[in-house]
Amino acid sequence: MEEARSLIEFDPFSEAYFDDPFPIYTRMRNEAPDLYLEAYDCFFLSRFEDIWQAVSDPRFSHRRGTNSQDLLVGQMPQRALSNLVPPEHTALRKTLAPYFTLNAAKRMESGVRADARGLLESHLDRGELDVIADLGARVAARVIFRLIGLPLEDADAVIADVADVFDRAPGIDGPTEKALAAMARVQRYLSEAVDERMASPGEGDLLAELARFEWQGRRYEADELIANLYLFVIGGTETLPKVLSGTLQQLVLHPDQRAEVAADPSLAQHAFWEGLRYEMPTLMLGASAEEDAEICGGTRVRKGQRLMHLWASANRDEREFEDPDRFDIHRRAPRILSFNHATHRCLGANFAQMEGRVMLEEILAIAPHYEVVEDRVVRLRSEFFRGFKVFPIRLVDAT
Repeated sequence: MEEARSLIEFDPFSEAYFDDPFPIYTRMRNEAPDLYLEAYDCFFLSRFEDIWQAVSDPRFSHRRGTNSQDLLVGQMPQRALSNLVPPEHTALRKTLAPYFTLNAAKRMESGVRADARGLLESHLDRGELDVIADLGARVAARVIFRLIGLPLEDADAVIADVADVFDRAPGIDGPTEKALAAMARVQRYLSEAVDERMASPGEGDLLAELARFEWQGRRYEADELIANLYLFVIGGTETLPKVLSGTLQQLVLHPDQRAEVAADPSLAQHAFWEGLRYEMPTLMLGASAEEDAEICGGTRVRKGQRLMHLWASANRDEREFEDPDRFDIHRRAPRILSFNHATHRCLGANFAQMEGRVMLEEILAIAPHYEVVEDRVVRLRSEFFRGFKVFPIRLVDAT
């Protein structure tokens, strides 16, 4: 096994890795499921069960952050829900959770459907739309803006900046100058929103709850509010369009399955669930050891060392899924890792599934024979996300 480990060349910032991570993932799962890279003092976990157990283990925390910049480059994160630890994390999550329940998602479904249908119909004359920029991101942004309590008229401009946050370029490890400038613009917008709300707190939305939240006798400062809002805006708008477009691509590649979903809209939820597994957009997020611990049946991890969870690899693990590289809307996988698990399971999971299902239903209702405009498709090239950046479709046989 040690010899196999030494032969595996894995670089999370490699251009080849961006193109197709799955061959190296297969080797890592089979030969080095807890591959250690000395350059980052980090273990990369690639098997489903190992990650499932690690994210449930309180000896590993998000205190030092979760993403590639936090863990691989050494940037310390701002204080937000995603990198808090219990009991503060528990208290804040309990405060915000009522806004993200299944019933809350159901209450917003009619509005999401109206938004999706309206955006699709507005492109009928043109005959095509970009599933990312014209539909998925705009629907998702309206949802999270309503939840936070931000003006809907600002949503489109903000998500344009969010798209640029993940700009990457060859030879640069991590964000480009363009990405950093976009981050600053989004944070500046949220800072202005926080200033306005602190002057007039209001009620009934996430920003009001955050502004009133107290921990150990104090309310959050403006920078802590901004960090949490930034998390919600990014998390609420960036991954969903990638899963939606990936699912639409797989349905094109599997026309029998597409015909089934078009004929029976009740299958849309299962198709999107399989899309979440198969087209998992987040390549890696991680944690740090709060104390000495063991992972993967005996590998020692010292306090302060890092783990990176390779989510896309875990969702294709043959130990968990039969024939994992096959897209199958009838799979009905009982568990996937697209929403994390345990303490840090994605707070917005109910909304993401509802939004994805509704948009899939509406696309197939209006254009069941949509075609992908292959020559204008643009894929992301990033250590953090995979999937489509631009995904235009023709609204064929639109009603």
